This record gives sequence, C-alpha cells and structure tokens, in this order.
Amino acid sequence: MLNNYKKYQADTASLIELENLETKASVEKDPLSTLKLAIWAYFFLWIFEGALRKWVLPSLATPLLIVRDPIAIYLIVRAMYLNVKFSNAYIVFASIVTLLSLIITITFGHGNLFVAIYGARIMMLHFPLIFIIGAVFTKEDILKMGRVLLAINILMTLIVYLQFSSPQSAFINIGLGGEGSSGFSGAMGYFRPPGTFSFITGLSSFYIMVSVYVFYFWLSGEKISKVLLYASTLALIFSLPLTVSRTAVGGVVLVGLFALVGSATSFKTIIRIVLTIFALFILFTILQKTTTVFNLGTEVFMSRVDTASEQSGGFEESFFSRAIDGFVAPIVRLLEMPFFIGNLGMGTNAGAQMLSGSNGFLIAEDELSRIGGEQGLLLGGAIILLRLGLALSLFLKSIRLPQQDKLLPVIFCGTALFSLTQGQWAQPSMLGYSVMVAGLLLASINKNPKLE
Repeated sequence: MLNNYKKYQADTASLIELENLETKASVEKDPLSTLKLAIWAYFFLWIFEGALRKWVLPSLATPLLIVRDPIAIYLIVRAMYLNVKFSNAYIVFASIVTLLSLIITITFGHGNLFVAIYGARIMMLHFPLIFIIGAVFTKEDILKMGRVLLAINILMTLIVYLQFSSPQSAFINIGLGGEGSSGFSGAMGYFRPPGTFSFITGLSSFYIMVSVYVFYFWLSGEKISKVLLYASTLALIFSLPLTVSRTAVGGVVLVGLFALVGSATSFKTIIRIVLTIFALFILFTILQKTTTVFNLGTEVFMSRVDTASEQSGGFEESFFSRAIDGFVAPIVRLLEMPFFIGNLGMGTNAGAQMLSGSNGFLIAEDELSRIGGEQGLLLGGAIILLRLGLALSLFLKSIRLPQQDKLLPVIFCGTALFSLTQGQWAQPSMLGYSVMVAGLLLASINKNPKLE
C-alpha cells in the first residue's frame, strides 16, 4: 500500500509539473494572455454586474458597485510588469489633474476621503485601461469579443422580453439589493427594462455595442457563423422597441451612419450595403407581421417619442437637441464656475449617498456639468479638454487609415466618440462601457500588441 501511495504521489507530481509546463508554454507563446483574460473578466462584469447585484448576490449590491476596480488595478500593475507600452501624455495629465483635485477636495472641499477616492478612481484606475486594451488586443481578439457579444445578445433579448412583458413585481424585474423594481418609467404604463444591468443606460449602451458588430459583420464579410449573425441581428431589431429607449435607438442609428461612412466605395461593397439594408428591412417586416409583442413595443416606443417631442418642441428636438444641449449648456455653465472646487466624487450617485443619504444628483446629471461642478473651471475644464482631445485624435486616426483597415475603427467611432465626450462616467455601467468601446477602437487602430 505504501508503494502504491508513493506511486500516486509521483504520478500526481508529474501531472502538476506537466500542467505547469503547459501553462508556462502558453504564457511564453503569448506573454499578454494574462492581461487579455483580465480584459475579458472586465468585459463580462460590465455586462453581468447588475445581475449579480439584483439576482445572485443582492446582499452585496453596494460592494459590487466597484467589482471591476480590482481588475483595473491588476491590469495596470500587470501591464507595467510586462513592460506594455500604454503610458502616455493623456494618462500622465489625467493623473496630475485628478491628484490635484483630490488634494483640494480633502483640504478645502467636502473633506470626505472615501467620496473623493471614489471620484478619483474614474481617471486614475479606469481611464488608463483604454490604452491597455488598445495596446494588448489584436483584431482577432476584437472580433472574438464581438462573436461572444452577439451570442450574449440573444440571451439579453430574452431577458428584456420577459422584463417588458412581466409586471414590475415579478422577480425578473426586481431592483438592486433585491428590493423594489428595476424598471424605469416609459409610456402607456410600460417600463424601460434594464436587462442584466442596474439601469436602462447600461442596456442602451449594450445594444449600441452589439450594433457595432452587427453592422461590421454584415458589411465586411468577416468570418462568422451565419446562424449566429442572423439570430443576433433579429434579436437586436426585436429588442430595440422593447427598450423604450431613445438613446438605444438613436445610438444604433448613429452607428449605422458611421458604418456607411466607413464603407469602401467599391462596387462590391455597395452591393453588400444594399443587401444588408434589404436583409434588415426583411427581418423588420417579418417581426412586424408575426410578433404581437414587437408591435406593442413599437407602439409604446413611439408614444414615448411623441410625448418627449411635445415637451421639447418636436421630433428633431427629442432626438438631436439633447446631444447638442448636453454639450453646449454645460460648457456655458463651466465658464461661470470658480477656478477650483473641492467636490470630487460628489457628482456620483454613490458619493451623494455617502454625503447626504440621497440617491439623487447633488451636482448634475449630465457628464460635463458633473465634471465642472466637481473640479471647477481650471481642473474640470482640463479633464473635459482631455477627453475631447482624445476623441478627436482617435477619429482622425481612424479616417486616415488605409481603406481596407478603416471600416471597423470608423464604426466604433459611431459610439466611442460620444462616450468619450459626454458619456456619464459617474455611472459604473457607462464607465465600463466607455472604457471598452474606446479601448477596442484604439485596438482596431493599432495593428500589433506593444511591448517595450
């Protein structure tokens, strides 16, 4: 028996050694594999963080608010250890401005260290991930994530269908922490479903990102399962009215316009564009003729658009004026603010909860007003200019690419530019989304991973 036990130990040790050698060989083959796995973890937690906080671990809803932060720290430390070339003037400038704002907030501002740190983590931890993703991911990594996203889209649409069709008291519509409901007011007595996210803004951004890949795979002819592409496209079209979200529909339309701009002018591509539009029209018609819920969702969505249009002065105002006003009005208010304001973190919902016990907005709901209200004219203005400058730089790099490399980056520009300039980074889901789409845009511009 003793001999058998020793033989078992020897065999076990050999297996462990073999596994270690295989792991080491895999890492040596792709030294960035650990970083890529962490990026995938960040991606999945962006999608399912709300599900954890509502359905799986409701008692940990508050701690899970920062569930991606440890991954962000790991990515930064690991990238530095592997000598990944991601640090640049954007990161250095953002870090300096945020640290100054942190010092002013603790010294002369609201003085709550935890709120200030919570606000500082946006630019100190998550903002650098844009450049890490851009330096690490290859085009195949980007497309692999797209294929996974299209598969998740089918599951997400099923969840949205159940949320839209079920009463707010149903488990599928339960709110954060297992309390209340997660739906938001829509129209005709129906609510805007959040899917697996905490809020409707997360679901809207999800479908906009799905549309990036739907348009790309239709227009590029890139390798993908046709069954998956057709099913996910059908799911996207079916889900948009059920979201009752103008942001989701408007965002998908904008991505489609950028897809047309990024397409080549060759006859072959024009034929592919025509076929894509025709296929989308056929799918829309099939849903309209055969699906009662789709027709109901369309009616509810149009009712909300009509109501918003009446309140804001017309259809164009409802869809387009918000984006313009969301940029111009905060800039005007910023110019009227003091040079320095010590309110870092106060503009986030979590910060408001810690400071006042309220879940409302202590500063402003829109992003640019939040930044200005937290950091003042000088430092807040610097962060706004930084984000505008990065968005402009990525757009110019995208349109200057050779025609054969241009399509994917330009389509990503359809959502990444808005997320960089006006995305509500104080909201965790939107912060995660903005990091992902901007990072994937940068990765689609960069051709090879960068190691020093």
